[in-house]
Amino acid sequence: MPERYLSCLMERTKHGLLACLMIVGFLSFSNGVLAQNKFTPITTDKFSIDLPSGWINDVNYMFFQLMSLAPGDTCCGDFREFITVSSDGIPKTSLDDFFTTEKRYIKEGAKDMHQLKILGEGNTLINNEKVCWFTYSFNYKGYFWYGKDYYASQDINENDFKEYSLTEKDYFYYFKGKGYLLRCTARDTNFKKFESIFDTVSKSIRFK
Repeated sequence: MPERYLSCLMERTKHGLLACLMIVGFLSFSNGVLAQNKFTPITTDKFSIDLPSGWINDVNYMFFQLMSLAPGDTCCGDFREFITVSSDGIPKTSLDDFFTTEKRYIKEGAKDMHQLKILGEGNTLINNEKVCWFTYSFNYKGYFWYGKDYYASQDINENDFKEYSLTEKDYFYYFKGKGYLLRCTARDTNFKKFESIFDTVSKSIRFK
């Protein structure tokens, strides 16, 4: 009887410990997600947007109206997730016109985007306005994907760069006759973790 009682007690203790570890793991994961889901409002002359807190933001950076870069190395280091907002400023007749044109540009650029795969497309309502989205994956090798230091004072040997497998989700907006593109880029392995963050950012943008 004592042996059976002790065995039963040990079994219950083992299951109790396992349950505690699972709860701790869940809470740690939840806290990590909550930390990622903190956002900071940014205002430009053309729009306002909520971006992940702790990311580095540049307004009117190069040919982007906005660039937001995840924390990490800034030059020639590891790949960093990023978000950009851009517009070519050319009048468009409609959202569908803008969406069709941009999709063609993406597919024509496939020669620089190895193993391009279309993962999905569709549309949704944001602030009672139709917004299109387009998701695709590809491999890319080039210094632009390494961070905001597009131009560096030192010579850079592009042959030394790694080739990364990336996934992009693009959101297409139409406002006052112009098209705006919100582009969100992550590594393939990180995309699912960031997609909800990208979707939240896409819903926050307000054009002026």
